Amino acid sequence: MDLNLLKNIMEEVRENKDLLDSFSPNQFKSKMNLIERINELNFLTTQSEIVIFGSWYGSILIPAFYDKVKKITCIDIDAKVISKAKYKIFKNYSVDFITGDVFETYRDQYKDTTLFINTSCEHMRPMKEWGPEGPRSKFKDNKFGVPQTYKTSWWKKVSPAYFAFQSNDMYGIEGHINCVKSIEEFKTQLPKNAEVLIEDKILDERGTRFTLVGKMWN
Repeated sequence: MDLNLLKNIMEEVRENKDLLDSFSPNQFKSKMNLIERINELNFLTTQSEIVIFGSWYGSILIPAFYDKVKKITCIDIDAKVISKAKYKIFKNYSVDFITGDVFETYRDQYKDTTLFINTSCEHMRPMKEWGPEGPRSKFKDNKFGVPQTYKTSWWKKVSPAYFAFQSNDMYGIEGHINCVKSIEEFKTQLPKNAEVLIEDKILDERGTRFTLVGKMWN
């Protein structure tokens, strides 16, 4: 047990009930399911790099993988959450914390990523829409001022790489904009170059969480 981490958590959780929720029994159950399924494939090494989309505080996933891999990058759109994680909870850890929308910008951290984790798929657009091919009017060519297109979609750009995604059927919860009714529906949200190697589902009092672990191929 990392006593310094425990101390940081206890100091912060007194005034931060949101952090306490990140350690709830339901969160532990779902995150442990994901961790166990990843470990079944036995592909992570001390040279592996992990990127976590919608990381929240990284409460459970960072300690689970920190000593096993080379690098962890956490990305969340909530600046307050990222600040608390970086400067309060994991201040003694060497983790990259980034505030941003994962659909907005392709980042250098993705180039060598071994495993992409997203346990918050219900909070965002389908993963197959991450960096799709086609025009993006936000990005202009410097010389001509016309919309650019991606020659290669982001998933193909980072392949081969593993993925571990979770979603759920918990409609009606604030922020859940993209729930799925079944694991089969969840699969339809994967990129075309995704191969599912492990699938699972777990129940809690609010509904069902779905887990998909697999690999992106070129």
